[in-house]
Amino acid sequence: MTPQELEACVLAGLLNGGASPDAFDVIAATPEESFSIGFHRRAFSEIKKQALANGLIDMLFISEALGGSSLADLSEITRMPATVPNLKGYAGKMVKAWRSRRMAELLQQGADGIRQANNQEQRDQVVESAVAQLLDMTGDTGDVQPVHISDLLPTYMETVQKRMDGEAGTRNLKTGIDELDDATGGINLQDLIVVAGRPGMGKTEFALKIVDGVTAAGGGALIFSMEMAAAQIVERSLAGSGNMSVSRLRNPLDMQDEDWARFTAAMETMNGRDIWIVDATDLTIEQIRAVAETHKRRYPHLAMIVVDYLGLIKKPKAERNDLAIAHISRNLKTMAMRLHTPTFALSQLSRAVDSRPAGQRRPVMSDLRDSGSIEQDADSIMFLYRDEVYNPESPAAGIAEIILGKSRFSAAGAVIYQEFKNGHFLHVDQHVGKEKTRIQLEAAKPRNKPRKYAEKYNTDAF
Repeated sequence: MTPQELEACVLAGLLNGGASPDAFDVIAATPEESFSIGFHRRAFSEIKKQALANGLIDMLFISEALGGSSLADLSEITRMPATVPNLKGYAGKMVKAWRSRRMAELLQQGADGIRQANNQEQRDQVVESAVAQLLDMTGDTGDVQPVHISDLLPTYMETVQKRMDGEAGTRNLKTGIDELDDATGGINLQDLIVVAGRPGMGKTEFALKIVDGVTAAGGGALIFSMEMAAAQIVERSLAGSGNMSVSRLRNPLDMQDEDWARFTAAMETMNGRDIWIVDATDLTIEQIRAVAETHKRRYPHLAMIVVDYLGLIKKPKAERNDLAIAHISRNLKTMAMRLHTPTFALSQLSRAVDSRPAGQRRPVMSDLRDSGSIEQDADSIMFLYRDEVYNPESPAAGIAEIILGKSRFSAAGAVIYQEFKNGHFLHVDQHVGKEKTRIQLEAAKPRNKPRKYAEKYNTDAF
């Protein structure tokens, strides 16, 4: 196979396979100079720009950027068979062939330079230059090529312009909770988001709320449910869509006409949603990554991944538990970056929260189990808190707090309020939620002990 045919195979694999994990690996490991034909080099450059900026590879957009008869040329290239499964193999062979050619050129240039040198000083300069270039060619970089910022800045400006024009593919992921989206600016496509809370705070329900918002906008969702069966996830999703309690669905004989109407509407709404569920237990992080990467290849419009929950992932063998957790959290972050798909990982908080005084039970970073690694790898950490879990008669009953404990791209510490009704997160006026929380905090403050009689009243003799 000629070098030109190898180049065409690589381009065909990228165009036919789209922005898959293998495609991003090839983009990171393949220098533009390895393409010997000018058109191939320009096409690869546009593919790289589009993939890095927007997380997609589209032949029409690339042909538009290249102009001329590029669409016909690209269409001809895509007809090459069996290029997608062998993409990384073709790219590796192409880069090796380019390195061999480039090595021969450098050796020839070095020999010519030495022969043409007028003195020893010039010969030494030629040798030093040749050695430096040879070291660059043979250095073990893990087949990873850096990208200069000047190549990324024009692409980012294009992205900003597309965002201004309202193109959906360039915007951050919207959760469907307007106040949360306003506070964070949306979720970046490579983010790891940790949703943490004590049992009963509504972590799974919150994740399903975001799944509902994302899939309603046309995106896909992949849920790894290691705590609930797939049927339970479906049940809770239907209940959320119909604004019904789960207990209502579990007793259909007691359902009224209104309940059946809500249920029918929820069935119609959820029927077309692109939601996929994996309810296997005792999964390793490697299995989760493998399933997610395969799913992303088959369904490139996958918009989010949910892992429920972090503590149920089978831990690898390690000397300490924190090292095992660090391995899992790092792999989840790597998965989000490779797939260009935000990953939501649900996590339990330590029991130390429950032992604190009534007004001090809102979670903080130190409440995360093995918080060092999770806090480091996560781009955002959202804590869920409902005071009625501890005090059913709380003034803030029916109010759920979403506390931004960490956010790389927005101010941490913000609190988003939601109504918690029938086991679901619903919109509530933020001023109402804040006021109820303020009243709850005032009520939780310890009261001063009554003073002794001698201190309360003046008993001194007149």
